[in-house]
Amino acid sequence: MSPAGSSTVTIHTSASDQAIAEKSVQIPDYDKQQLEDLGFLTDMTFVLMCNYHQTGHFGGGTAYTPYTISTHLAGPENGGMTFDYREPKHPFSDKFMLAGGHNAPVTYAMWMLMGEALDRKHKATGDDKYKASPESSMLAIDALGFRRGAGALSTILEENGLTDHPAFAQAKVRGIRALSGHSETTDLTNDVNGGPSGVGIATAAGKAAFWDMMGADSSLKVIAIEGEFALTSGHSQEFKTQAVANRVGKRLRVLMSYNNAGIDDELVGSVVKEDTYVIENQWSSYGWNVLKVDNATDYDQVVAALKTMEDWDEADRRPMIVVGNTVKGWWPGAPDGEALPGGVEQVKDHASHAYGMPMNGEYFQALATTFEEKFGVKFEGIRDGAVSDEKEKLVQLKTNIDIALSVLDKTGLGDWLADKLVEIGDQVKDDMSLSVQSDEDPFQDDRLRVQNLPIEPTTVTAKNHITGETKDVAIKLYEEPGQVKGTRRAISEIIKWANYVTDNRFVIIAADLAESINVNSGSIWGHYDPLDNQAGTRLKAPIQEAGNALTAVGFTSQSISKDPNKFNGVWSISGTYGAFTPLMYLPLRVWSQQNQDSPFRMGVAHILAGHSGPETAADARTHFGIFSPQVWKLFPKGQVIVLSFWDYNDVAPGYFAAAEIAARDPKVGVIVMEVARPDFAVADRTKFADSDINAAAKGFYVIRDYDESKPKHGVVVSQGSSSTVNLVDSLDKLEAAGANVKVVAAISEELFDRQSEEYKQSVLSDAEKFDMMVVTTGTRRVWPVTGVGPLTDEYSLTSDWDNQWLSGGTEDDVIKEAHLDKDSIFDAVKRFADDHDARLAKQAAAFNGHA
Repeated sequence: MSPAGSSTVTIHTSASDQAIAEKSVQIPDYDKQQLEDLGFLTDMTFVLMCNYHQTGHFGGGTAYTPYTISTHLAGPENGGMTFDYREPKHPFSDKFMLAGGHNAPVTYAMWMLMGEALDRKHKATGDDKYKASPESSMLAIDALGFRRGAGALSTILEENGLTDHPAFAQAKVRGIRALSGHSETTDLTNDVNGGPSGVGIATAAGKAAFWDMMGADSSLKVIAIEGEFALTSGHSQEFKTQAVANRVGKRLRVLMSYNNAGIDDELVGSVVKEDTYVIENQWSSYGWNVLKVDNATDYDQVVAALKTMEDWDEADRRPMIVVGNTVKGWWPGAPDGEALPGGVEQVKDHASHAYGMPMNGEYFQALATTFEEKFGVKFEGIRDGAVSDEKEKLVQLKTNIDIALSVLDKTGLGDWLADKLVEIGDQVKDDMSLSVQSDEDPFQDDRLRVQNLPIEPTTVTAKNHITGETKDVAIKLYEEPGQVKGTRRAISEIIKWANYVTDNRFVIIAADLAESINVNSGSIWGHYDPLDNQAGTRLKAPIQEAGNALTAVGFTSQSISKDPNKFNGVWSISGTYGAFTPLMYLPLRVWSQQNQDSPFRMGVAHILAGHSGPETAADARTHFGIFSPQVWKLFPKGQVIVLSFWDYNDVAPGYFAAAEIAARDPKVGVIVMEVARPDFAVADRTKFADSDINAAAKGFYVIRDYDESKPKHGVVVSQGSSSTVNLVDSLDKLEAAGANVKVVAAISEELFDRQSEEYKQSVLSDAEKFDMMVVTTGTRRVWPVTGVGPLTDEYSLTSDWDNQWLSGGTEDDVIKEAHLDKDSIFDAVKRFADDHDARLAKQAAAFNGHA
């Protein structure tokens, strides 16, 4: 143990308002030797996995090791994490984000050492304070699971005749855990899906702001690790602004591994030719506090940086980043870059990224030799060449993993680690003082159910849960027929109702067009500020579609519930013009994967595809919101609910039907709402076949049914604003012309799929899909209902009818060019009706094999 204050290190500090300055920092009292030994053991463990699996990337991982070990084991008093390995998803633990996905092996190995240390200590003492669930732990047997799928692992021992082999006995406890190529939130202390580049870390601003909004203790922090190449991504650039805008302060701490080496290349000198590219200046110019560490593979310097951040002034609301120089391919057995045993040259920089070296090859042997010499162990078979037999390879892998892990017992390191984990874990608070209620899921409130929504305009008394102030708030979820209000006008009303019911748990993160897409007024108490207005739920946000979506995900991915089966946090919404929402798709796709696999309940992320449809081409063809919003269908079935509204009175019942499902079905993590810009007269539903004011809650509903006294001419399914409004306005004319069609409003197929079979068949039967046309502001690429008949395309009206981008102009001009004006709709539906018999005959002939 290093004597406290025995030496100092120099850290360079900078912020936007000051030049880079040197700061001498006393090295705090920490268990340096144990951390260094655990780092070496961690590196050896994951290099063994890479060697036998012939996959993975060790260079960046070894560079990350001092950061990873120190954040977990330096101790909370030194700026390390407060976490409990025995309960890794405890809501009040510090959040660790391994954003650098390819570096997952370093955490897998570290978590294995931790799991083994606790397991061995528990077996030796019988003391349950060392007991960690094997379901959440990582253990030595999981070395077989690196970059393998769960399916293959379930039979791997049986297929190789190793089921009863003593080396694999641990598998009988709970099987073998699959370890992904990139770390995910299912992995112990990790709190993010690591990758694609930049996406993982960019949720951190929202994660940190969540704790401020909940009124959590200032000691609760978010620590994220990433390399400089990934931090050049667009998401990361936007993240810089997001964190400053949210004023998260030292609660957010980023550790950058800076070695000027990516997968294939160098950043400065290759991708960027000029030497004017100073990465720390990029962060300080955004308003971050930047610490520069000369050598982030030196534990003294890393721990000194952690301690400096821990002791930083809480009143400084700038987020913090450490830019630490590292060596990609760094090896603790060759700390100064000297030759490895046998004169083998150390592999560094981007060449160390792709682990394509031969199994048990010269370089691996050299690395292993340094470990053997340090700890007095001897690996088996590594000097006999590559192993081709699968059974022998598995045996050699597990045997050598066990030899490496024997260091835990030989040196007393395992006892120290187990005790350290218990000491740190016992500091996690079960009850944290918060400014919000922490015992119930606010989104399970029955007032959010469709049948309980106030039909009439209502004025409620809202209470500020921070200040105690009250005020009257007018909410209008439904409008009178004939009032000229488009669907977007209802969006703030539904958010406002949700915030009133949940005591301000619906967070809005949108740019300066938030008023245009009508989300602004959903915040009862205005703009959020961590110091001045904690009850506000509308965040100040720049025009950063991806960054806003990622911040929203950061909020939604947290919970204050100690019951993993019960959510208690916030829901969030971000939005922009429909044409630009694909910029939000990647963050939400990764979020959906995270939500699917999460071991604890999380919230719901919302996207508002505002100003969707051809109407927005009135701004310019760049704003043409036809194809773009269709990306929101690109999720596994059942994991997203997409709502496409055409009438003001569709919005509240449609949305709260989706919300009721999402609050109770953990599979649904995303709700998307499509609304158009134009204002239309609210429909008179007394004239509809389904006159229920809440008809949209059923997903599809019948606007006009067949006249049963006349021959039926088919079903017209309508989706979108101008398309449905103009179709409804054309119905009397169509009836007069003899067209006997059923008209169905398609709000959400996901809601429709959840209705009874009887209802679904009454609205749009399987047979009717072969006698159907579509009128939509969308495209023929994505129909509003699946399983359409072969002639649907030929008769339908879609905005891409001529496979061209519309030319723009006034809304009337654009709608006419899209062939969605009243005359075009009348002509198309009349043709559809007139061709009914010929259309069905043609399909029947094709089905029977006739021309």
